[in-house]
Order: sequence, then structure tokens, then C-alpha cells
Amino acid sequence: MVSEKNGRGVVTMNNSMGRSSLYAIVGAYLIYMAYELLKGLIDQVPTTMPRAVQILVMVLFTGIGIALLIFAWKVWKKGREDQDQNPVDLEAQEDEAKSEKEDSES
Repeated sequence: MVSEKNGRGVVTMNNSMGRSSLYAIVGAYLIYMAYELLKGLIDQVPTTMPRAVQILVMVLFTGIGIALLIFAWKVWKKGREDQDQNPVDLEAQEDEAKSEKEDSES
């Protein structure tokens, strides 16, 4: 899962870092939106949404946001562990891809 070759000899990497970053960004945004709803409730800003619905949405956004942040941390941690257990030697893989390309051209 750390690396694999596709048909063209190109090495593709496990993108757990990018995926965990995206989960963390979405989780943080949901928490921010919950904070904005709370701020609106405290300031008693007039809205078309009933207060009970605002509170419910705020609690849902906070819970889902925290869950996404925890999940992002676990995905990141697992990706780091996989990388530590199976270090990727990119130079060796590039040399191997070049030698395979040269063999196929001959």
C-alpha cells in the first residue's frame, strides 16, 4: 500500500497525508461554523431558523467536526507508521523504472 507501479512504470504513493489534511480542514470548518452559530445565539442575531434547530445544528457540527479531526489524526498516524515500517526508496524505484524502460526499448 505504500507504493505500487502502474503500467507505465510510474510510482504512485499512498496519499494518507493529503487525505488526513482534507479531513482535518473539513472538521475544523465544521467546528468554526458551530462557533459562528453559537456566537449568533449569544448575540441574539435575528435569523429565519428557530433556536432549537440552531442548537441542534450547532451540536451536530461540533460532534462531526471533532470526529473528523480525530479520524484525520488516526489516518495521519497510520500513514506515518506505514511509512516508517516500509520506507520508500524513490531513487532505487526510479533507477528500476529507467532500466525497465531501456530493456523495453531494446
